[in-house]
Amino acid sequence: MADSSTKKHGGARAGAGRKTKYENTVVIRVPEKYKDAIKALISHLDDTDMVDKNYRAVESDGLMLRSLQDKPQKVYFTTEAL
Repeated sequence: MADSSTKKHGGARAGAGRKTKYENTVVIRVPEKYKDAIKALISHLDDTDMVDKNYRAVESDGLMLRSLQDKPQKVYFTTEAL
């Protein structure tokens, strides 16, 4: 049987795993019903990264969701230069 220090496969490896196009990421827990809203926000931010003082504010399409008290709401994301 081979010594465990000489094994060349298996186990954790530096640099392994799925890469992200973003800087650092974190894992957070959000209510499942807001999952699509979070994804829509990230998509909106990606789509409007060109917004600067030469662009007017960009508003997303409305996103229907329910509040924590289960009331229907329409949410919009707006990106504008500061």
